[in-house]
Amino acid sequence: MRNFLYHLIRKPTFISVTTALFFIYIIFLIVYKWFDSPKIGSGYNMILEMLLIFSFIPLSLFIIDRLLVNKINNIKLSIIEIILAGIFYALVVFEKV
Repeated sequence: MRNFLYHLIRKPTFISVTTALFFIYIIFLIVYKWFDSPKIGSGYNMILEMLLIFSFIPLSLFIIDRLLVNKINNIKLSIIEIILAGIFYALVVFEKV
């Protein structure tokens, strides 16, 4: 456990930071929902449920990232992740062109 926390805090990568921000956002939405309940029939509940369902994708990427950070330098891994994310973003955005 100590080794995992060491790599998490001392060797951050692009995916680990974005996954942490994603889960902080979900926690913020859950706490907000507790104190300010939306009206019945609003789309807010559905959005929160979909975020929770699709949170398995960032969680799996996070686990793969933490396994790779033991084998590859975290700076090189971050550069590789940013390049792959840029390629994926370009494919999604420019698909219509």
